[in-house]
Amino acid sequence: MDQMSSFRALLLALLQICVFRVEFTVAQKDPEFIGLQRIVKIQEDSQPNSLVLEFQVKTVDPDPQIEIFNINPPTTVFALPTIHQGTGNIHNVMLRLSSIASLDFETLRLYRLELRVSANNSTATQTLEVEVLDVNEPPQCDAVFQFPGAVVKIPNDLTVPIELYHVVASDPDINNNLNYRIHQVWPASARPQFMIDGTGTIYSNQGFGYQSSDKDFIVNVTVSDEQGASCTGKVRIEILPVLDHMLNFTVPSQSVTISEDIQVGSVVAIVKALGSDLRYEFVGNYPAYRISQDGIIRTTCELDLETDGDQQWSILMIRAFSTTHRSGTATVNVTVLDVNDNPPTCTPSVIVLCIPETISIYSELATLSCSDADITNNSVSYQLEPNAVSQFKFRLQGSQLQVNNTLDYDNAEIAHNNFQYKATIFVIDGGLPPLTTVVQVLVTVTPVNEFIPVFQQPVQFLVNEDAGRGTVIGMVRATDRDWEHDSIRYSITGADQGFSINPKTGELYLRRELDFETQPTHQFVVQAVDLNQDINPSVRKQTTQEVTINVQNVNDNPPECNPFYETEIYSTLSLTEEILSLTCWDIDGDRLTATLTNGGKNDRFRLNELQLFSKNAFSYNPEGIFDPIFFELRIEVTDGKFSTTVLVIIHVKPWTTTVPTTTTPTTTREPRVQTVISSYWEPEPWFVAVMTVTIALALIALGLLIWKILQCTSACGKPTQEMSQPLLQNTYVNFAEEAKPQNPRDTPQTFDGKAQDPVTGRNYLFNSITGVRRWT
Repeated sequence: MDQMSSFRALLLALLQICVFRVEFTVAQKDPEFIGLQRIVKIQEDSQPNSLVLEFQVKTVDPDPQIEIFNINPPTTVFALPTIHQGTGNIHNVMLRLSSIASLDFETLRLYRLELRVSANNSTATQTLEVEVLDVNEPPQCDAVFQFPGAVVKIPNDLTVPIELYHVVASDPDINNNLNYRIHQVWPASARPQFMIDGTGTIYSNQGFGYQSSDKDFIVNVTVSDEQGASCTGKVRIEILPVLDHMLNFTVPSQSVTISEDIQVGSVVAIVKALGSDLRYEFVGNYPAYRISQDGIIRTTCELDLETDGDQQWSILMIRAFSTTHRSGTATVNVTVLDVNDNPPTCTPSVIVLCIPETISIYSELATLSCSDADITNNSVSYQLEPNAVSQFKFRLQGSQLQVNNTLDYDNAEIAHNNFQYKATIFVIDGGLPPLTTVVQVLVTVTPVNEFIPVFQQPVQFLVNEDAGRGTVIGMVRATDRDWEHDSIRYSITGADQGFSINPKTGELYLRRELDFETQPTHQFVVQAVDLNQDINPSVRKQTTQEVTINVQNVNDNPPECNPFYETEIYSTLSLTEEILSLTCWDIDGDRLTATLTNGGKNDRFRLNELQLFSKNAFSYNPEGIFDPIFFELRIEVTDGKFSTTVLVIIHVKPWTTTVPTTTTPTTTREPRVQTVISSYWEPEPWFVAVMTVTIALALIALGLLIWKILQCTSACGKPTQEMSQPLLQNTYVNFAEEAKPQNPRDTPQTFDGKAQDPVTGRNYLFNSITGVRRWT
């Protein structure tokens, strides 16, 4: 019954553990992202509302909520995720671009989104990186050049080669060279006269005659990139006559200085010629500037020395002319000062690495290649800013990022951060004020199985030898410094010794009965193997530990004794002298006690532990008390729970005569042994029935015998007086007569039972019945 109760309790405990683990697992993984990639790539020419990514969320909540709770850098490019019910506990999630989304690889190449799903009063978060892919974009030509077309007025007296116009075009793509080509000229006969160089400047290799040749020309130009994308525009060239009388300027030559960040349309300089009703125009092509009819020179676009270094110094030639066909020229030297308006650009723009935790200190992780597009103050410096987790983990040697300390995978803090170390590198240029570019560093550490599991020592357990099968003996525990700590499986190696172990918890169970007396100690080896401690699941470390099971002795064996003793003593034996000592033992080692159990004769003897002594002096006086000379004793030896009965036969030799007698040998009896297990004996039902019937039959037979004796007595009469005298009395009388002196002349004397040997001088005790014992 006890074993069944223990077994049921064990099953109930295991069931509760399983239910708890299932509930814990469900709670731990609800909600859960499914199929969510860490990095998604999208082209920069993707249209608004385009699908970025589709993934799933697993949760038992019928109405989960999902949101983008952080975007770095902040932007409105992405719309709110939409979630729809799928099959079972699966919900489909779609992330799209917003309706006003505009991606530009050259402006921003990476977005980091942090998604959060809320369900069942819990949340799950996941980081998503959206990488913008470069797409070739066509060159962008100056709007006026494209339509309706640029107009250039050229005096007819310029010497060849004559610079006519500079085509303003740019390519949004980085490091993409432009190709300029004249694809059509009107009139067609003038095609050989015009050419264009690699910078987009149109030249004429012939002079113009105002009177003898064409006065208007149209040159069509195609600007294309290396991939063949292009833009087109045209330039109309008007030839102006040159008059003989020159106009004079108030300042024929002047120098001005402006900054690079001057606003478009700002005044650069003012020229003034002497005369009335005058008009002003540029003699050459100066795309960055324009001159009004009243001589005011202004900028036409944003100046960018980093894009066009020629803008740093420009010599503007201005012609003034009147309606009377008089003209004159002046020059304006324009110097553009560089402004720190470009932050450094770095490759790579973000550092994402995956490295093992055992990487050595000072190892190189990445090298930044950074430059400043500004033509001055273009030196850069680097500054590393770690977060709380990555403090002192990295260092910068110039532009090289290195490991500065152990990147530990095996602690709860880094596990809470998804085993990622984050830092920021600030790249600062030398301008005033300085501009900074931020390079994010994300280092994911992968596990390496470094440590061997270690057992807590010593491993010893104590168990009662009467413990039932399935009893929990104890628990072995090994620790592992690798994360996740103590992810260990246990097993028992070697031959089966009747023990088993829970592979997950290390609990030891008893699988067979124990016997202290047969084997008080059991030893076996437990092996601990760590799991999932390395990026390669097959890499495991193991250790072993010897386990000692000490069996606690329980009183489960009866005492054992020599079953039969037979001895011979003299009636004069001293009360303090031991008759015999029982040879008994208990396998369980319990203390033994002995008790006389066979009735009235117990008064003649006593026991001191296992030693038997005489309790009273024996008397063999023919005229008084005459004790028996044969005693049969039964002694019960017990350990407190079990008992064993020992049979002892004692022959007493009376000492009452001066005539030595010989000792009559006794016949050795068949040993009779009775072992009583009083605590556990319980008769079978059939035995009770048989004994009841037997006793009933015995009583009937005894009744019949008594009835028969009574009948015989009535028929025969009373017995005679002679027959009624006790036999012992007759025997006593005869014995007394034999003891009388034979010589009537002898005076009766009292004999004290002692005699002395005249030869040896030794004293003797005599007894006419039992013989002689030497007196020492």
